Amino acid sequence: MITIKNLTKHYGKITALNNVSLVFDDMKVFAIMGENGAGKSTLLKIIAGILPYDSGSVSIDSFSIVTQSLFARERLGYLPEMPELYDRITGREFLFYIASLRKLIDAERIISSLSQMIGIDTALDYEIGGYSKGMKQKISLLSAIMHSPQNLLLDEPVYGLDPLASRTIQDFIKKRQGATVLATHSTQLVEHVADSVYFLMQGNVIVNDSVTNLMNLHGTIENAYFYYKDKKI
Repeated sequence: MITIKNLTKHYGKITALNNVSLVFDDMKVFAIMGENGAGKSTLLKIIAGILPYDSGSVSIDSFSIVTQSLFARERLGYLPEMPELYDRITGREFLFYIASLRKLIDAERIISSLSQMIGIDTALDYEIGGYSKGMKQKISLLSAIMHSPQNLLLDEPVYGLDPLASRTIQDFIKKRQGATVLATHSTQLVEHVADSVYFLMQGNVIVNDSVTNLMNLHGTIENAYFYYKDKKI
């Protein structure tokens, strides 16, 4: 479970997040939608402990991301929108490096099992620099989940991917256990995998509802988004 209370973040005079309070329960998929600059990526980076914030609190399974950072991060996986990878090493070498940082035992078995599940096992011994965007996304996702985190943050997980890679990642999201939070522009992705959705506008949560309810009311998540966006304006 991820608990956010009264979270505020400024970039100079710009308010990226304005007194945001959210709870991401276990066993559900939560989507965060909003225009560029709405605060989606900022929120995920703060939860992951990458960005500082001005006020409020963030806890992962009751562990503060600030005062109990080590325990909080052990329970969290994070896939950034633009993963930074090492082009001159193989996928397998990269994953073993991540496994060593996580102090994982039986890393070889974990890497073998997850790479087959995600569909990148045949490419593990190629240099990452030769990977397609979809392959890089898969290897980054594998590095984020190899320690079996209860909580997972995904920033634009299927953006720019081919249909097969996109479907593989969507299937994984739907099947996994624990709390999954994804920031996305894709209304189709939200409809396919999310249980609940938050609409962010200028750092404020303007909607918090179930995907089913919004689709019953508006037909599609796209219709719902523009309805509330226009109403807010």
